[in-house]
Order: sequence, then C-alpha cells, then structure tokens
Amino acid sequence: MNKYISHVSILAIALLLNTACTMSPINNRMAEPTDSDKVLLIYEDGQMEFNSRFINDEDVVIYNDGRGGERAAIKVRVPIHSDFYRDSIVVVRVEKQRQESVADSRDERISSDNIN
Repeated sequence: MNKYISHVSILAIALLLNTACTMSPINNRMAEPTDSDKVLLIYEDGQMEFNSRFINDEDVVIYNDGRGGERAAIKVRVPIHSDFYRDSIVVVRVEKQRQESVADSRDERISSDNIN
C-alpha cells in the first residue's frame, strides 16, 4: 500500500509541474477597450454620433486636447444615480459625406463600361 501511495504522489507532482510550466502565451488584451468606442463623429450639418447613436448638442462638451486635436465629454444619464460626463473621447469631424445607393454606383459603372 505504501508503494502505491508513493507512485501516485510522484505521478501527481509530475503532472502538476508539467502543467504549471506550459509555453502558451497569456492574453491580457481582453480588458482593454477598443479605440472605435472612443470616437465622436461630428457631421457638417452639426449632428453628433457616438457608438452609432445621435447625441443632443446640450449633452456634449468639446475642448482642445493641447496637442492640436479635440476631445469631448458626453453626459451620461443613469436612472438611479446623478448624471455624469464620460471624458476623453476623440472628436472626428466628417466632411463631405456623400450618400448614394449601391444601385446608383452600379448603374454608373455599367454605363461607363458600355462605351464603344
């Protein structure tokens, strides 16, 4: 019986040591937010979009970041708590956004290809 326990304990220690020293990399990037979440789009007509939602002008404060760019703080409303501002959001001003359908661009391409 003593021989059996010693073999099992040696086997268990060998397995523990073998699994503790694996060469698989650890992925720490799971908790980091993506950069696309921190962008406020401002269109030519004055509309503001953040996370695919349009925001009122009264809820946004835009300021210079000191490096030649702009940052924004957006008011966040939480039902139970008081309102607060989400800060350090990068501002991107969109110029000359053109809306056209896929059918329009396809028709233009077909008509230009059929020139004899």
